[in-house]
Amino acid sequence: MKNNWFCPNCGQPMEAQRHVDNPTGSITWTIGCLNPEHFHTRGYVNAAIAEIQLEKLLHQ
Repeated sequence: MKNNWFCPNCGQPMEAQRHVDNPTGSITWTIGCLNPEHFHTRGYVNAAIAEIQLEKLLHQ
């Protein structure tokens, strides 16, 4: 990720995560808190797009 992002719920650093759908082989990226109950983006085609969407969500 280009920037360091922190969870709006707890202040912990957020990480980009790669997800693979085994049946289809499609790959998506999310950015979110390590706590699964806290903030996460939806899945996007690549990490850069996920980060752009994260920026839009957090600066509304």
